[in-house]
Amino acid sequence: MLKLIGRLLLFLPIFLGMMFVSYRVDPSGLFWGAGFERMVCDYMLQGQYVDGYQQLDGRELNEIYARECEKAPQILVNGSSRTLQIDSSFADGKTLYNAANVGADVYDFFNSYYIFAKESKEPEIFVMGIDPWIFNDGKENIDERSNKEMFNEFLVEIMDYESTEYTPENPMEKYKALLDPSYFQASVDTYFRNQNTENQPEIVPMEEVYNNKDIVKSPDGSIVYDLNFRTRPQETADGDALTASVNDLLRMTDYDQLDPYYTQLFEDFIEYLQQKDIKIIFFLPSFHHYIYWAAQADMGKYHCLFKVEDYIKSTGDKYGIPVYGSYDPDAVGLTNKDFMDGYHMRYESLKKVLPTIE
Repeated sequence: MLKLIGRLLLFLPIFLGMMFVSYRVDPSGLFWGAGFERMVCDYMLQGQYVDGYQQLDGRELNEIYARECEKAPQILVNGSSRTLQIDSSFADGKTLYNAANVGADVYDFFNSYYIFAKESKEPEIFVMGIDPWIFNDGKENIDERSNKEMFNEFLVEIMDYESTEYTPENPMEKYKALLDPSYFQASVDTYFRNQNTENQPEIVPMEEVYNNKDIVKSPDGSIVYDLNFRTRPQETADGDALTASVNDLLRMTDYDQLDPYYTQLFEDFIEYLQQKDIKIIFFLPSFHHYIYWAAQADMGKYHCLFKVEDYIKSTGDKYGIPVYGSYDPDAVGLTNKDFMDGYHMRYESLKKVLPTIE
């Protein structure tokens, strides 16, 4: 028996080595997050600007950042791609992280806060980028990239709501992967694949950030759109807006009323944040005139766009929360030159509407 134990101990360093490789490489992101996003996060935490945005899973990146950042950002921004350009220049010397997501839905709206809260890194100020569709309960409103499981966890763990779709995970369950030979093999394959520079994000020198041919991810989570998109002729941008306006407006169909469940959750969330002395700012990013006019022309179909703005303003009054911006570009003095397409304002135009966050 002792001889058998002795022989088994000879293999112990091999087993431990396999476990170490599986843990450090972590091909499925069980411990460190997905490999590409983990590398981007490492660069961001070093203060670097990063190329490779088109390959990024922004939601995964935000989770990794929330876990790995040393301190909570003093200002947290959420929303969709319509608020992703809000950067540290809005922050008046405070630290800022932009956790907005492309195609953000109602799950993303709450998850963007929860990923920091679960790490005990709540912000001092929360800038809520509010799109009109976050109160739409239609299935077409849910983005396939958003994390419904995390949303249900948020409901239970933060809001003390009931959810039959949430079962607390066993934190030790993921460590079983370290004993799985197939996970070790996947780790080896991933390691050598990552040695190929084509699969790695690239640092963008500061002097090239605004001349880059691709979208750049900034250290504060915001993005800088590529040079071609930012500088294309205005008639091209207006043409995109016009095309979008003659089609169904984004996530605004089958939207008869603001969903009572989501509005109640929204207000309960506000009360929760205010109890924690977290200051809140509402921001309504504008639409291009063609989009807004199309909604006005078909009020029977798009009346909720206007109802959401009214609701946000009344909620701001109710809870003492400042509201900046408007879905109506005329209401905040914007022209067609303030837009890159039907849905996205220019960076300089955001500056006209959202003041320095103090």
